[in-house]
Amino acid sequence: MNFITKKFFNALYAILIVSGYPISSNGSDATMDSTTEVICNIIGYVWGIGGPLMTVVIIGASLLAIFGRMPWPALFALGMFCGVFFGAKTIIMKVIPNISTEAQDTLKKCANK
Repeated sequence: MNFITKKFFNALYAILIVSGYPISSNGSDATMDSTTEVICNIIGYVWGIGGPLMTVVIIGASLLAIFGRMPWPALFALGMFCGVFFGAKTIIMKVIPNISTEAQDTLKKCANK
């Protein structure tokens, strides 16, 4: 690369960095930004369908294990995965006990939506 091209890309890089996201003055807003809202909607949806979906998955996997098509340890692993992923919030809180209060508040807001 020649000198002018390097200068152009350096200037472009500096402009991209400077025109990035605005810095919040108070650390966190009372309202959630769009990314947090999307994540909360996903968490709420997954927690909402968690019980019925877990039931169907575990019953189907149990039938596969009974008839010899699935090993029993895989059934246990599937049950643990479903329990953690589909709304066992207490398990998550036990696994991560030192979670920050800000993250706990965000999870509570997501659960109440």
